[in-house]
Amino acid sequence: MRLQRAPASRVKRLSNRVSRGILFVSYAEHPGAFGLSRRIAGLQSALSQSGIPSVVLCPVSRGTEKPDDRIADLGLAFLGSLWNSSLGRMVALLVFSFVAIPSIMGLSSRRGLIIQYESLYSAFPAIVAKILLRKRVIGDEVILMSRDTRSPLRYVLHALDRFLIRMTDYITTSSSSTDTLVRKWFPNKPISIVPNGVAQIERESPGPRDVHELIFVGSLSSPDNRIAVENVLTLAQLLERKGIRFHICVVGGPWSYAVPYLRNEMVRRGRVTFKGTIHDHELQELYRRTSIGLLPFFTPSYGGQRIKGLEYLAHELLVISGPFGFGWLPEIESGTQYLEATNLEEMSDLVAGFVSSPAAYSRIAAAGRELIQRRFSWEVVSRPYLDVVVGLMESSRSTG
Repeated sequence: MRLQRAPASRVKRLSNRVSRGILFVSYAEHPGAFGLSRRIAGLQSALSQSGIPSVVLCPVSRGTEKPDDRIADLGLAFLGSLWNSSLGRMVALLVFSFVAIPSIMGLSSRRGLIIQYESLYSAFPAIVAKILLRKRVIGDEVILMSRDTRSPLRYVLHALDRFLIRMTDYITTSSSSTDTLVRKWFPNKPISIVPNGVAQIERESPGPRDVHELIFVGSLSSPDNRIAVENVLTLAQLLERKGIRFHICVVGGPWSYAVPYLRNEMVRRGRVTFKGTIHDHELQELYRRTSIGLLPFFTPSYGGQRIKGLEYLAHELLVISGPFGFGWLPEIESGTQYLEATNLEEMSDLVAGFVSSPAAYSRIAAAGRELIQRRFSWEVVSRPYLDVVVGLMESSRSTG
């Protein structure tokens, strides 16, 4: 597979091609099947439809079969192996930030380009470029780093959160809690809620879906997703005890995080399979033959699972979720567009009920797909974001 590195010559070429628009800065690999990458792809699609070019600067790109001039890959594939510990994550972010700064400077040398960092983990190099080049900066999908930290480090992270947000010109986020806190800290800071969306999926002729196939998709570098994977393995044990025929596919990397789970009895017996990072067309094929999408989140988490849930619904899977699968999205109702379980025992009962009588649940899956098309397509949810981008571009021209 060809890696798309971003040497100086490539940065110069991309800078010549993208003289205005958005430079996305992301600490995570792109493209990918996980939430942040899906959000970037959705926003890129909305920008493209509005005639606004964009480039994503990321550590590594593994999800495309052909080179993509909308991606500037820094060639830092080794960073994924560092996310197994808090110290490793800190080192990975520092390495990414210092390697990214020269590329951002090269890509951002044109007057009309706006820098947009994805999550506060990607903010530092963007803020440095803002200071040096006097660029406008959007902070997207801002989830406060100090929010759920209980160690003494939370005081440092709290100060860092406030500094980065203060230095950011405009905040866009899918998090209502971030919106509330930012408005409290900085009443005059421009901020908009931009919900997560999903790409429109063309309805295909009904193919053979296997009622015994279940799927969970998520980046394993996320602690929340690793808890969800542990729940998947426990769910598998419960289903086996009930005598249910099933198979659960877990999609997401880095592969180093999957290795410890391979010793689990459910994996060794073929009940659960880990796929790692796969191409998007492979994921789409999995969706076409799968019947149930799992969101086994039973405690509050950071929100990336909502995009997974929306994607499951768009593919007309029956979504079975814990209480925190869809978070604060009031439009999606349990019993109407998906099924909710309060614990893993209930989740196993819902899976067993579907396997024994799948036709009884078809209306729920169909209602979920219909809601996505009407309310959660990127074309719909990106409108506030496009207003922000166009406004900042016009402001940049008038002050330039």
